[in-house]
Amino acid sequence: MNVGQILSILIAIIIVFTITAFYWSKAKREKEKVSPKLYINAMKSLLAGEDKVAFQKFKEVARRDPENVDAFLKLGDLFRKSKKYDKAMQIHRELLIRPSISPEDKNEILKSLAQDYSASGNSDKAISVLADLYRDNEKDQWVALRLLAEYELIARWEEAFDLRKKISDRKEAETGRILALYKVFWGKARAEAGELHKARVAYKEALNYDESCIPTYIYLGDAYYEDERLKDAVEYWKKLVEVMPEAGYLVFDKLEKSLFELGEYGEITEIYEGILSRNPKNVFALFYLARINEKKGLSETAADQYKQILDIDTGFSAARICLATLNLAEGHREEAMDLLAGLMQSLPPAQKEFACKRCGHKSSEPLWKCPSCQEWNTFNI
Repeated sequence: MNVGQILSILIAIIIVFTITAFYWSKAKREKEKVSPKLYINAMKSLLAGEDKVAFQKFKEVARRDPENVDAFLKLGDLFRKSKKYDKAMQIHRELLIRPSISPEDKNEILKSLAQDYSASGNSDKAISVLADLYRDNEKDQWVALRLLAEYELIARWEEAFDLRKKISDRKEAETGRILALYKVFWGKARAEAGELHKARVAYKEALNYDESCIPTYIYLGDAYYEDERLKDAVEYWKKLVEVMPEAGYLVFDKLEKSLFELGEYGEITEIYEGILSRNPKNVFALFYLARINEKKGLSETAADQYKQILDIDTGFSAARICLATLNLAEGHREEAMDLLAGLMQSLPPAQKEFACKRCGHKSSEPLWKCPSCQEWNTFNI
């Protein structure tokens, strides 16, 4: 090799070294330009709800410093928030395969990935990720509660029961009420599958956790009624009236029908009078009792009871119509009475509308878990 060749090789090495040094220095300068202030500003925008601004700022942080895992994590979270689930999952999955990822960062990434799955409607995958995280660290309350929420979301009541019982740090009464409802919901699923015995066992287990669990008594009676065990059905509906008389109206129709079928219809009057002896302002018991008196021909007594109802609740439309019907009957206006009677038959005893005390979600049926905010026991039953 002559001197010229050696010189050419040396020049080439110097050029490569110079270029490498230049770009290394430039990359270093670019990275150094990422001041804490830029990241802090991005976080401020995120906390202020300025998602679009926050996205651009985190994107800039990630561009300047590709090693900033949290910036990428937040970008994925923002994609999920804007319902771009595929992009969110792509970012979070790519973060997981980085060789230098720390155990702490990996946990946060998996938490975000679980939320991606959940938001996209894939609860099974969300549960799989969360269950692994929970096994690794049972003290992580966020993971435990999120896993619990996923179990509830797809009606895995047995797993939800076991987990809540294990992790709950709430007051015993509150925990018991929710555990009871888990048993009730599991039992309801069994009843719908035709497994009435299993359903009844679950309902009775629910009472071990909450003796005042309203749906337990309702559904126990229903399960016995379906098995044509009317006396047992009546027993549990009567227990609801005893335990929670203010919720008794939920089974009044069931009781009247079953007692009639048993040939013991006279007992229903005693039930209503028993409720009213404890609470004279129970308008539902008063209405059902007035209706019975009206059927017996005790019009004056029934009219007085309808008036009592309207003194307590002027919006009780069925009582108003019944009273109008009686008044018209005294004037022998039969046509009008027939019209009003027909209208009365089309109306429930009162406008039954149930509202969630937390989010305001309304339902025509009593609910024990709000389908909107997912909270328990928030309806004005």
